[in-house]
Amino acid sequence: MPRIPVLMSLLMLAGCASAPPDRTELMPAPAVFAAGGIDPFAGLVPEGRQLESEILFATDRDPATPEDAARHYASRRGYLVRLGSAEISHADGRMTWQEARRLSLEPKRRMPYRLQVGAVEELGVLPSSTSPFTDPALLAPDRDAAAAEFAAAINAKLARSNSHDIVVYVHGFKVPFENPLLVATELWHFMGYDGVMIPYSWPSTPRLLAYFSDVETTALSAHYLRQFLGYLRRHTNAERIHVLGYSAGTRLVIEAVSMLAMEGGAAARDSRLGQIILVGSDSDTGLFAAALSNGVLDVTERLTVYLSGIDGALRFANRVFGRERLGQMLNEEMPAHVREVLLGLDNLALIDVSDAESAGARNGHSYFRDSPWVSSDILATLTTGLGPAQRGLVRARPDLPIWSFPPDFIERLQRALATAAAKHDGPGLAPEARRMSR
Repeated sequence: MPRIPVLMSLLMLAGCASAPPDRTELMPAPAVFAAGGIDPFAGLVPEGRQLESEILFATDRDPATPEDAARHYASRRGYLVRLGSAEISHADGRMTWQEARRLSLEPKRRMPYRLQVGAVEELGVLPSSTSPFTDPALLAPDRDAAAAEFAAAINAKLARSNSHDIVVYVHGFKVPFENPLLVATELWHFMGYDGVMIPYSWPSTPRLLAYFSDVETTALSAHYLRQFLGYLRRHTNAERIHVLGYSAGTRLVIEAVSMLAMEGGAAARDSRLGQIILVGSDSDTGLFAAALSNGVLDVTERLTVYLSGIDGALRFANRVFGRERLGQMLNEEMPAHVREVLLGLDNLALIDVSDAESAGARNGHSYFRDSPWVSSDILATLTTGLGPAQRGLVRARPDLPIWSFPPDFIERLQRALATAAAKHDGPGLAPEARRMSR
């Protein structure tokens, strides 16, 4: 058999998802919580201690028809951004808040903790996502009503939260509509349901041989993601908008933020983009360099790229394309001028997860969920804004612009969160840091 088909088969088998389409097992508890002493739910007032059963979503998938196997949205391009909400059940709805809290924080769970997508309701279309080719029949008479209702739902959640931030989660290759809703829910669960978490579901295809089709689709979906981020900036009360991109989904994120940066002027300066996090990035390093040239660091608080030398999916993607993937940019032969430039970028962080606990689980690609150390670091970044050194990461070599996980990382992170809380122990200051350290 020729070499390339073999590699392609292995690549596809190393795709981004294998769980049933509408359910998943809750990810392992981030180690910073499982170790005890830090309670992600401490910020919830007593009357607010309950399982969140609704998550808002945005998607540029086409609505499913009776002929489709999918229940809600198909893997076809929809050429519009659609806004809605979905119900998420925890353990078939049979678990109390206290039971869910205790089970979800156990390092080794005694029983399964399952999340499942229930009813899905579409509010309507985002007006700014239409084009000259949009069929008018797809649009409601009041074109702004759905977007206004969606923004009101976001603002209501922000009003009752300590955090006034939005986190947008962008998924990877080979998953159906429901997958990002489930992953976003579990991340939000371990954030104590603070702020607002919104999954952006682009039309990837849950089929082994759809890789190149999905990769091409990311270029168009990046346009719609940019429209969605602009809408959040203009029409919600969010203080900051964070974006967490995974695998092929990082292509959307890089391109969407590049487009926002190239808008220039007041729009770019007022992007309100906070933390941009790229995990397992299946993007060409040359495209990343172009994004830096386009000014992505000028419109974000910090851009964090997680890297791995043991990511099987990216290793095969590298061989198929013949180019290094961004998520494996660990070459110690990096030219001196590149090292110098990267070391001088204060709001760019490159983090090697190779030594993090369980980072090599399965094929080593989904470490942001599988590794309790990496998930701890990501959630700390999103909720506190602390930099890599402040969170306890170290540089393996002073001449390389790459951070790594030391053996005592969790102890370091716990101390960092306690210190951050002590420094900001006042009204209106860093509520997220105080919440995570209690």
